[in-house]
Amino acid sequence: MASIRERAAALQLAEKLRVRPPGVSRTGEEGRGATGGSSVTVKRRRVHLKSHSDCFVGSEAVDVLMDHIGHMKGLQDICRDKVVLVCQSLLNCSVFESVGAKMFGKDKKQDEFQDSKNALYRLRNDGKSPLRSDKSGPSSMDEGRTLIIDAAVSSSVVDEVWQEQTLLRLLTLVDLPLLDGVLHCSSSSPSSNRLLHSNPDLIYSSNHLDRRILRAFRDAQDDEFLRSALDCLDFLPDQPVVELSRELPQSPSGDDQVRLSHAGLVQCKLLLYETLAKHYSNTNRPPLLPDNMTDIYSTIIDLLVNAKLGKALEALQLCLKLLPIGCRDELRRLLAFMSLAADPQEIKVDKEMENRLAVKKSFSRAILHSKAFSKEKEDLMVVFMLSNINEIFKIPGALHKEVSDKLAVLVQGKQPDVTGSTFCLRVSSRTEAESMKKTTNQELWVLLNNIHLDTKISAKKKKRLLRQFNQSHPEIFNQYFGESAVSLL
Repeated sequence: MASIRERAAALQLAEKLRVRPPGVSRTGEEGRGATGGSSVTVKRRRVHLKSHSDCFVGSEAVDVLMDHIGHMKGLQDICRDKVVLVCQSLLNCSVFESVGAKMFGKDKKQDEFQDSKNALYRLRNDGKSPLRSDKSGPSSMDEGRTLIIDAAVSSSVVDEVWQEQTLLRLLTLVDLPLLDGVLHCSSSSPSSNRLLHSNPDLIYSSNHLDRRILRAFRDAQDDEFLRSALDCLDFLPDQPVVELSRELPQSPSGDDQVRLSHAGLVQCKLLLYETLAKHYSNTNRPPLLPDNMTDIYSTIIDLLVNAKLGKALEALQLCLKLLPIGCRDELRRLLAFMSLAADPQEIKVDKEMENRLAVKKSFSRAILHSKAFSKEKEDLMVVFMLSNINEIFKIPGALHKEVSDKLAVLVQGKQPDVTGSTFCLRVSSRTEAESMKKTTNQELWVLLNNIHLDTKISAKKKKRLLRQFNQSHPEIFNQYFGESAVSLL
């Protein structure tokens, strides 16, 4: 899930999988060490006739986490397969990395975690490890335990708890008249499955081959602009991607063609920018921020107008957490590219205007576009997102703790505490329909009463309005006027 980086930091897995010389435990004695204090053995290892330094094996990492989890209350019965899933999540989030062969001058990393003595991994010590906690993320062991708890309950339950707690937290910041649109955002949004090219049946098609070549090209680049733009291509249809791959100044098909000249690099960047701008400026595509949550966007914009930036940031973080995973991922990649392309130190992407204005003109509509907002308000929202791109996809610490606490209660088989403020109740469709009908009738009664008692309109106009009301809602009309209803018409 999106918060695994923060959970890994809070769980202090750097300590659980820390470096130690072979045969030495955390206490400095030979062997595994005290119960619950085991750690992986990091040393030079040889696999497939090649040596790798500072590595540990996948099976030992699973053993260490199994030992750690076995001493956590309520989680003693977690099976090995579940722990492998935890290791897979840690690998996905770069808590540690796979050690592999060379391809295009770069390490060819294994995407799937292997519970094997032949699979080598290395902890990240480059200063960028997500094990380093930050101020806005969780910072305690209690909050971090969600990482292990996720492996003890089904993914559907975890997703439901995240949605429920995110929505409850959001309702403390935002007043929502209706929840229906927000609740159905994940299932009904046209943006729910943005990644169009993960079908394994396409593996032998020429289009799929073009995409794989571009991914290999991306992995071989050091330029952030280039890598970010190539990341966004995953969400484009085949045709523009194939056309782009064949227009690149050099076909990235060999080691001698990986490094582009300065002119080739500029040409490549412009081709990528133009391809992405053409796709995302299409007026027929729905925005990445779906219309279901217009009320939330409106409140966030109002907070920005009133300079309540901290509150606006938390509301936006919660709002983005409610988006479908595919939509959230595409939005994150697109914003990262926009931020780089808008840099005045980058190549000039438009001959007639500065980069910042050109990027906003080409891509803003793809993020937020609604008749409910003026262009100025839409721009304010987009600029705020770009200015806080490193923060908006983080999980608020308070939400993380609430989810962790509830999942811990569920794992232990207890009933969650439902005391306190209740913002919404789940009701049946029949009850919802009856409530809507009752509320509508009450509002119609108020409207009819206002027409009947209004002394500022002429008798002719009043009679015309009453006649129109009777044609549309005869039941309310007859209930209001009783036996005198006919005489009024």
